[in-house]
Amino acid sequence: MSVRLPLFPLNTVLFPHMPAGLHIFEERYREMVRDCQEQGTSFGVVAIREGSEAGRSAFPFDVGTLAQIHELEKLDDGRFNLVVAGASRFRVENLSLNRSYLVGTIHYLEDTRGEEAAIPDLARRTSKAFLAYAAGLRNLADDTDEQAADQAAAIELPDDPELLSYLVAASLNVEVNRRQELLEEDSVSGRLRRCLQALRRESVFLDQMLARRDHHIVPVSLN
Repeated sequence: MSVRLPLFPLNTVLFPHMPAGLHIFEERYREMVRDCQEQGTSFGVVAIREGSEAGRSAFPFDVGTLAQIHELEKLDDGRFNLVVAGASRFRVENLSLNRSYLVGTIHYLEDTRGEEAAIPDLARRTSKAFLAYAAGLRNLADDTDEQAADQAAAIELPDDPELLSYLVAASLNVEVNRRQELLEEDSVSGRLRRCLQALRRESVFLDQMLARRDHHIVPVSLN
């Protein structure tokens, strides 16, 4: 069944189950939030395919995520600070410009399990690869390998494969187009497989960056 939903185009991807903080400053999106408050509804977040967040030139991707409002702070000048959480994915069937903000006719998408038998192994390998990826990122930023290892060890990953797939997808430091591909994947097994491929690819880049950094560290004698 199709429904109409206010749409908020952003230069990022909101994934189901994942939180996000939003600052609403443009008047048209202030109006959107006020309308949502009055009607007791929410809005959808769609990543921008072309254009920019400010102005009226944003053309969004077809697949987005419903944003459930968990916290709302109205500032004295009419701006809003929101904390939202991603809910259901949806596909935009058509767009309307009858309001000051985008409104889409959308239908909600259902996640499938995909290759059920492959999910446990994919989840295990994805968790292992993600912990190594997180350690590499921290190693790149931290002073010592020991600190990076301690911080990586403190990460607790969910047991639920679907939640794991979305958490990893949201945590990857990759461009919007590749994050969008992960959002558009319908199956848990397919998303885990894509996450695993992305983690392996990004880990190669991290290793190269770490090698270049270590190559340029020159010991200094105090004598």
